[in-house]
Amino acid sequence: MVRRFVFDIAWSTIRNRKGGFVAAFIAVLCGSAVITACGVLLMSGLTSGVAPERYAGATVMVGGQQYEEVTGDFDPALAERARVPESVARKAADVEGVRKVVRDHTVEMTLQRDDRGSPGQTLALDHPLHGHGWSSTELGPFELSEGRKPAGDRETTLDVELADQAGLRVGDTAHLSVGTSAGAYEVVGLVEPPASGLDRQSAAFFTDGRAAQLDQHSNGDTFTALGVLGEEGVDAEELASQVRDGIAPFGGLVYTGEDMGNLEFLDIGGSRTFLAMLSGSFGGTALAVVIFVVASTLSLVIHQRRRELAMLRAIAATPRQVQRMIGSEVLLVSSAGALLGTLPGFLVAGLLRDAFSRVGVLPADFPLSLNPLPAVVSVLLSVLGAGLAGYVSAYRIAKTRPVEALSESEVEPSEIGSARRTTGVVLVLFGLVSAIGMPLAIPGELALAGAASSLLTLMVGSALLGPILVASAARLMTPLLRRSRVSGYLAAANSSANARRLSSAVVPLALGAAMALMQLSMLHTVQDTAKEQATEGVVADRVLTSASTGLSTELTDEVRAFDGVGTVTAVVRSQVILTYGQLDERISKPSSAQGLDPRGLDRTLDLDVREGTLDDLRGDTVALSWTAAETAGLEVGDTADLTLGDGKEEKPEVVAIYGNGLGFGDVTLPHGALVGHTTDRQNAALLVSADQDAGPGVDSALERLAERTPNLTVQDGEEFSATQESEFAQQSWTNIIANGLLLLYVLIAVVNTLVMATAGRSREFAMLRLIGTSTRQARQMMLMETSVVVLTALAVGVAIAIPPAVGSALALTGQPLPYVQPLAWGGVLLFVALLGWLSISLPTRSALRGRPIDKVYASD
Repeated sequence: MVRRFVFDIAWSTIRNRKGGFVAAFIAVLCGSAVITACGVLLMSGLTSGVAPERYAGATVMVGGQQYEEVTGDFDPALAERARVPESVARKAADVEGVRKVVRDHTVEMTLQRDDRGSPGQTLALDHPLHGHGWSSTELGPFELSEGRKPAGDRETTLDVELADQAGLRVGDTAHLSVGTSAGAYEVVGLVEPPASGLDRQSAAFFTDGRAAQLDQHSNGDTFTALGVLGEEGVDAEELASQVRDGIAPFGGLVYTGEDMGNLEFLDIGGSRTFLAMLSGSFGGTALAVVIFVVASTLSLVIHQRRRELAMLRAIAATPRQVQRMIGSEVLLVSSAGALLGTLPGFLVAGLLRDAFSRVGVLPADFPLSLNPLPAVVSVLLSVLGAGLAGYVSAYRIAKTRPVEALSESEVEPSEIGSARRTTGVVLVLFGLVSAIGMPLAIPGELALAGAASSLLTLMVGSALLGPILVASAARLMTPLLRRSRVSGYLAAANSSANARRLSSAVVPLALGAAMALMQLSMLHTVQDTAKEQATEGVVADRVLTSASTGLSTELTDEVRAFDGVGTVTAVVRSQVILTYGQLDERISKPSSAQGLDPRGLDRTLDLDVREGTLDDLRGDTVALSWTAAETAGLEVGDTADLTLGDGKEEKPEVVAIYGNGLGFGDVTLPHGALVGHTTDRQNAALLVSADQDAGPGVDSALERLAERTPNLTVQDGEEFSATQESEFAQQSWTNIIANGLLLLYVLIAVVNTLVMATAGRSREFAMLRLIGTSTRQARQMMLMETSVVVLTALAVGVAIAIPPAVGSALALTGQPLPYVQPLAWGGVLLFVALLGWLSISLPTRSALRGRPIDKVYASD
């Protein structure tokens, strides 16, 4: 009965004080949407996938393990295709219930226009084109609709959609290339795709022998995947279990049903890892910011009701009753806001997915997992966070003695409590140590994480010290304010006497400014440093690149044979997993990698070697960037723990540590050690330097080579560096999109808080007008108060953004000076100032409307 009575009072209070509770409702609703979106992305990273297409007719598929198992963390996906050996195929064929095992070779290709019988410009197809052996048509299954299957090495059969798009018919010649190696094939047939269609790929089929030749990995003993066709009536799951047991000693994973799509499409595994890692790290920060914003909003709501709560204490309401009433109000508002916020949360997740797709880090058709679990977790976290914030905010006034509560309801205490002051100072000091001290004392990415996370710590500390900061700013600005005899005097007096109230407006503004400035600083630091390293590091005269899968390896020797060519450095790129110990844990970190031939490397590439020498980059060795070396705690002579892109584990010796990691990757291996563990065995670039006495003949030879070689482009060093910038921009845009969502939430909270704080002063404005203050003077007073709030917020925002920016620069580049674009910083500060001014001035105009006497006696 008592509990229901308390809820009735709470509901009545909410109905009669809609302004403050609407603000709290909006803060919780938007926060719940952010948390739900993070949860949806996390669940998608853990469980989502696409349906199989070319493997749709198989009973069971067998492929390599496309991830590395990590205890207690996400299993990172392998960047390259893990192969399946012939021994697995033989064992799978011996399993009872298996009718046939189909060995599949998959090779990425491009199709060129027929230019008078020779390959011309590469066709832009709707989907990636892959070549396969004819026997793999059973896995679709594909049905021959016209012509026949290929019988010779120069024959091919195309899927009908590819043929229509390319304008090819049976009897025509198709110019197909693997990398820069072109071949002319007679189209001898067309096949209909499986019933499910080919929505993510196009297919060209060759004889099994020719497909094995095109698959540069194949020596007849490894395959892209194995398709297992069961006997009629066999249960797929039962057969999968038997196959799994049969091949267990020889490696390989068994896939059934929808999971076969994860084997067929390598990009899905990488996308899942990306989403899981991003949402896992970003979700924690988002949750902390949401709780901070909700706590700040609820604190202001309760602060505006201090007179009402003081009266309740004065008429014998116990602290427990006051806290119960506030808890009930918070529970009602937060529950409604959290529940309603989950719906737009799914929409926000979709918008994030689309944004990531546009910048190229997710495939456009990557499906989200619309599981209800993120919504449930979001509601629980939002309600618990709001409840804790409400309890903390109500604790002080509930415990205050009635007489003191009544006095404080009219005039705010001049000072904050010693416990709050001490906690604020400790948090600020801890934030400074995390921001700058950690990069100086602790190497690698742990320092970067400490510097980046210090922003929130500094913000919470500044929020606790907010009244002191506002009072100090008011004292500094008082001489300027008091030049206006009435409005300025009132603004100065209000700012000094109501520092607590104004600090609730300063905090969200400062947080928005600090977050935006910090993100800009990190973005520009990474981009500008990477651009500088890439530009200065490429010292070759010319760079050969490809717009397709890469450059065929045999092209290297062909270029070396040109007259006047001095040095040719083949560059292969991949991603490896670097494993190391950190704080008694084993960390597995995906790292960008390149493979190089060290011969004559000083004439084509400068990696800024700081320790060791790249001349020793042969055999079982590796060179690391200084950030990777410090993160892993490795020095020259130590052994690194690497997993190559296809899952092969290596323990190479560290022979060099270099500085240009942002421009060229954190791991550098010998060319031969890396290229054999990539999916296509293609080079990413050839760096070419001419002999000193070579004339223009080298350039002419390279241009003629590009004219007769499909997909080949000749660039100078600067053009190549500019091309690489797109990779840096992709990573930067990923961070901008994720943190942009959080910044948008903070900006909504800024407007929400400032409007509520200003609208709640209607009675104060009415009293001023009744004692003779004109409407114009009241507006001028608020304009001056706004100046105090905005300038204080900007100063605090800049002050707490600088230490993390400096610390991040130290962790990323080793230099304490971050890249700062004055126009960008100025634009952020101007925007925040304008936002603050509009959020205060517009509600002020509304609050000054109407008769003052009505506002004085109106309920809050």
